[in-house]
Amino acid sequence: MDIVSSERLDELPLFPLATVLFPGAILPLHIFEERYKEMMRYAIENGGVFGLSYRNDAAIGRETLPDVGSVGCVAQINAVMPLDEGRMNIISTGAIRYRVAQLKQVVPFLIARVNPFQDEPESESELDRLFNDTVEVCKKFVSVAQTLDELSAPVNQELPEDPEAFSLLISSLLPIDNDSKQHLLEITSTRIRLTRLRHYVTAALSSYSERLKIQDRAKSNGHGKLQ
Repeated sequence: MDIVSSERLDELPLFPLATVLFPGAILPLHIFEERYKEMMRYAIENGGVFGLSYRNDAAIGRETLPDVGSVGCVAQINAVMPLDEGRMNIISTGAIRYRVAQLKQVVPFLIARVNPFQDEPESESELDRLFNDTVEVCKKFVSVAQTLDELSAPVNQELPEDPEAFSLLISSLLPIDNDSKQHLLEITSTRIRLTRLRHYVTAALSSYSERLKIQDRAKSNGHGKLQ
C-alpha cells in the first residue's frame, strides 16, 4: 500500500461510521446519503482517499463529529460502481492509521487535517518470538472462520509477514464488538496487540471447535446438524 501524500492528509474528507477500518482490510460501502455522495465525489477527484472515523453513535441523518485526537484509518478507493440518483457502491482498502488534528470543514461534509502514525519501535528479537508464537494460531483461526463463514470482513490476500501489519489485519477479522476493535486500532505497541490477539483468537477457536466437528460429521455421514 502506497503511503498517502501529506497533501491529501492535510484536507482529508472524513466518514464517521459505526464500523472500524484497519490497514489492509477491505471495506465495501453503499453510498446513498446526499452529503456522503458529495463527499465521495470529492474524494474520488482528490486522490481517491477518505478517512473512516469510528463513532458508535453514527446513524443515518445524524451529524456525528469525530473528536480531535481520535483515531481512524485512511481508506484508499479501489473501485466505484455508479448507481442511479447519484448513489454508488465502492470498494476500498485501509491504508494507514491517523489521529484527527483539526476539523477544517463540517458542511456540507467533514474535512480534517490528520496526522498518520504507526506502532512504536520495540525489541525486534522479543517481537519476533511473540509473532512466531502467535502467527500459527491466527492462521488456524482464519482457516476455521472461513470454513464456518464467520469472518467479520472479507480476506482476498496473503496474510502479511510484518508483525504490525499482520496484527492489524487479524484484528479486523475478529468476532468482537466494534469498541474492542477500536481499542486494538488505537494501540501503538505491536507486542501488546499480538498478546491480546492471541487471547481473542484462542477464545474464538474454542467456540468454533464444536461447530466444526458437527460440520465434519455432517459431511461424512449426513447425520450431523449445524446449530
